[in-house]
Amino acid sequence: MRLAPSLLFILVSCGTDVRSTQDGVGNSSDPGVDGGLKEDGGSSTIVADARVPPPDGIPPGLAPCDEAPYHSDFAFLQQSIFTPSCAVNGCHTGTSPDAGMALDAARAHANLVNVPSSQFDGWTRVVPGDPGASMLMVQVGGEPGPELEGFMPWNMPRLCDPLVDAMRRWIASGAPTQ
Repeated sequence: MRLAPSLLFILVSCGTDVRSTQDGVGNSSDPGVDGGLKEDGGSSTIVADARVPPPDGIPPGLAPCDEAPYHSDFAFLQQSIFTPSCAVNGCHTGTSPDAGMALDAARAHANLVNVPSSQFDGWTRVVPGDPGASMLMVQVGGEPGPELEGFMPWNMPRLCDPLVDAMRRWIASGAPTQ
């Protein structure tokens, strides 16, 4: 069993969320960057929760989960989540993207912000300033909402909490393009 701690370290380093959940739906008991989850499963994250970069800047070469605490910007989310995990062949890209939602760099913001969900009546993909009302947060396991078959991105490990928190901060800040 001596190999188990090493394997756990490798999985966590690669962004796989291997922690057990508190409620069985992905809400971890680890408070993470956002200071914890509210009783309803939502987060108390505010934009100011982003970590202040050191004077010499964000260290180069960090994995996305390690760099995420410094961000609340759309460019980082596009580069770290949407392009590599969502805008891939057969998913949210091309001429007929899943759910009519292309998440490539040229179309992601316009396909997310203030766009009604095509699959869940009464939900909006991203509601600027309101992560709890944003279906995107539900889809990645960051907020409660309609019952889902699993979390996005499909067939990939659940996004690490720091990436989900960066997404939450971006939405809380009004979901700007920059």
